[in-house]
Amino acid sequence: MSHTSDEQQGSFNGWNHTESVQLSSRAAANLEPYQPRISGNFEIPAHVGKLVAQCDKPDFISREDASSMRDDDYVVGLVLNETAVAFPMWVADNYHIINCVIAGVPVVYVTCERCQSGSAFHSIVNGKSVKFSALGMYNASLTMTDRAGFLRRPGSLWLHYEGVCIDGPRKGVFLDSIPTFHTTWHDWVKLHSDSVVMAAPNDKHHRDARHGHGREEYFARPGMDPPLVLTITGNLDRRFPENEIVLGINVDQLLKAYPLKEVKKSGSVVHDNIGDLPIVVLAGPRADQVTMAAYSCVVRDKRLTFMLKDDEFIDEQTCSTWNIEGKAIKGTLEGEQLCSIRSHYVRWHAWFYPHRETELYTHQGGLPTYPKVRPELEVTGFRDLLDCLATLERPIIIDNAVPRLGLPHEASTGLSMRVGSDRMNVYRFGNATAAEDYVEFQGAWFCQPISTKIGRKVSLRIGNFVLESDPENQYADPAQFVRLPDPEIRWSDIVTDLDVRQWVRSELLHVVNDKVPSFSALIKHLRKSQYDVVEAAFLPHTQLRVGVCNAVAATINGDRFAIYKCLNADSARQVLNDVPHAIRVDRWVFRSIPILMYQDPCYEMGQLPENEIRWSYLLTDDRFAKCVELFCAASSESNVDSF
Repeated sequence: MSHTSDEQQGSFNGWNHTESVQLSSRAAANLEPYQPRISGNFEIPAHVGKLVAQCDKPDFISREDASSMRDDDYVVGLVLNETAVAFPMWVADNYHIINCVIAGVPVVYVTCERCQSGSAFHSIVNGKSVKFSALGMYNASLTMTDRAGFLRRPGSLWLHYEGVCIDGPRKGVFLDSIPTFHTTWHDWVKLHSDSVVMAAPNDKHHRDARHGHGREEYFARPGMDPPLVLTITGNLDRRFPENEIVLGINVDQLLKAYPLKEVKKSGSVVHDNIGDLPIVVLAGPRADQVTMAAYSCVVRDKRLTFMLKDDEFIDEQTCSTWNIEGKAIKGTLEGEQLCSIRSHYVRWHAWFYPHRETELYTHQGGLPTYPKVRPELEVTGFRDLLDCLATLERPIIIDNAVPRLGLPHEASTGLSMRVGSDRMNVYRFGNATAAEDYVEFQGAWFCQPISTKIGRKVSLRIGNFVLESDPENQYADPAQFVRLPDPEIRWSDIVTDLDVRQWVRSELLHVVNDKVPSFSALIKHLRKSQYDVVEAAFLPHTQLRVGVCNAVAATINGDRFAIYKCLNADSARQVLNDVPHAIRVDRWVFRSIPILMYQDPCYEMGQLPENEIRWSYLLTDDRFAKCVELFCAASSESNVDSF
């Protein structure tokens, strides 16, 4: 993408958006000046940092061969010369920079778990193919360097997700961008059944791609790591939560961020302008999808306006149907392709700190008060609970559906809403036991190195539902690293006041309370059997394996474990085949994950050789296996395998 003309078009006749959207030194000047001294505050030992700096020879496999992929895996997809490719976050986050060739074209795919980025560029500089490696941080965002040996000059430093050089010989240069789409594996293959996917490399330093660097990340996870904060060149932002997902645009005529939540509130369609060029930002299209993209609205010299209807994007001029990739799939304009606008999908902190002058889009219209809801929101499954809350005579406003990538394990749907002045989430689980576990563990995620438990919230279970208080102010700092003490957090009285809790439950006694074996019951059983179990919290989605429905991390007698609850005993046997140093008891798999199994234990980089790792003695402790057997027997389960 290269633009040199500043001439503005006066009409849509013969409109060429590449002449109207400029990308030059003016866009480069929108970035905060690079300050080596401050960026130098970020330090990782070179001998381990190189282990997560790049992957130069990725293997891509067909959908049919991708047996290790889950439908709900977070992937970033792209299409180049009619070749569809998906990069799973659980694979790519171990390397950050993927140098590859797609359809004969040199490509660099870049990602950072802290930024939640996933961008792709033609890896060509000055007409020659070049490879990149991750190197350092700048304003809380990963930077990369080109390997400039062929140029016989020092390498340059680039802001990874924007593909712009911020320091060095190529300063101000932008790599040509390839549109990417953040989604799930299931939704990507619905769009591209012939897609290939990056396979986990056979790498002795990352022997299990689902457990390693980046393994603690989950969608829109709050909390910037302190080493990232040290690279910020100005004051911390207090306007907007650092973990909110935004789509950022930086061109000569516009510097603006479009938050996913705000675009969803606007009906998943936002019309705007870059200079005189009308553009549209799309999100979804389903309410629980997280994909965003930006396009020119001009097709066949005519301006189109779009709307969301029945989970499809429709243009109001011809009633043609368009997908999130900007392609008309039905109607008069079938086969037409909207021109993509260069944009970048990241967390707010990753966008704002390098672009402090950015505009921020916010939804300006009001939202309907329940029982009225926006047509794209499906609330049928929550009606009884919402009707019950409505009798409290507090206005209920449904903000958004909880993204599928952000749902708790075993939850099928969720809504974020306001009940009076209280911000709350409601989740519908597949069974009452999963809902009970979620409340028992306070919805906390295991998230080293920040904490063994983050995101703890106060909630109430009603059958298969969980009503969760989610106040705006839960952290003492804008980086969302220092959590306020519970007494200083204004939790909703709906989940804290005993009388209100009992009244809500009594109104919904008809809700089914089906039961299956639970984590909380298992841990209580272990404690009753004199095992010391602490630090129990849910493992993030990326660590769920095929056949696993839920998983927690816990420390048992001083040894850390991943505990997988599988769909059934057969699924557990397969999981046992896939993970080393584990035992199985029917549907449960206990896997030893020692703190000191990596060269860098903090960021889990560089897995040590097997003989240098101290695996838990409990794996060969007959008493421990027997204890779990007794628990399973009480739930009509049995059989122990070990490996």
